[in-house]
Amino acid sequence: METRSTAAKQIFLVRHGEGTHNATGDGSTIDPLLTARGQAQAAALRGHRHLEGCTLIVVSPLSRAVQTAAAIFGEKPGARTVLTPLHSERWSAKCDEGRPKTALVAQFGFLAEWQGLDALEEHWTPTRQNDGRWRAERVPAFIEWLQAQPESKIAVVGHGAYFCDKRLAGRHLDNCEVCEIEL
Repeated sequence: METRSTAAKQIFLVRHGEGTHNATGDGSTIDPLLTARGQAQAAALRGHRHLEGCTLIVVSPLSRAVQTAAAIFGEKPGARTVLTPLHSERWSAKCDEGRPKTALVAQFGFLAEWQGLDALEEHWTPTRQNDGRWRAERVPAFIEWLQAQPESKIAVVGHGAYFCDKRLAGRHLDNCEVCEIEL
């Protein structure tokens, strides 16, 4: 199968809305949810000029990214929507660990309609013990995955510290900031 050149792709990174860990500065809670402010930030991105017409939406399985994507694009987006842990937050505290797949589906039943859920392992999450090489392993794997996708306008809903990698945004994005990148 032929893939399109990355030069023809428009890729927009979207950092999740404000999570409870962002508001309190307490990173000790596993997989924190969005605050009311975070929900409003995400909802404000509905119809954003860069996100309109995206044909692929790629979402981290951390709850704050799932909530952000659902607030922007709806629980049943009109574009192919893929859940993948390749761009989940790099581990720096408990807040960067996700819940098991069954717990995610119990809270967000609409995930059953998104691609990638079947491939997501039950205990998929990065931890202090297994994520030390996120920059050397997950970032290149994610870039390669993005390049292999046939869609030309892609929204990636993810996380500030992960997006800091110089091959992505190269800086820390604000909550619900949209940043166009070239791979």
